[in-house]
Amino acid sequence: MAQFFQVKVQFTVEDSKGKVKKQNVLYLVDAQSVTEAEARTVQFLNANGEQEFEVKAASESPIVQVVTAE
Repeated sequence: MAQFFQVKVQFTVEDSKGKVKKQNVLYLVDAQSVTEAEARTVQFLNANGEQEFEVKAASESPIVQVVTAE
């Protein structure tokens, strides 16, 4: 059975008026531990060209399964 973790990441973004703000985003990660979930998230974000972010928290998710259309 898969185990899911919620990883909270804070990005530094600039709005349309040029003001710098912090934006929090939650990612749902399939991993075996909190450490692995954090590492997978950082790897994913780096691979997608993100540079200005900080992992703020990671915890086990109460979600037991993700259902997708095949």
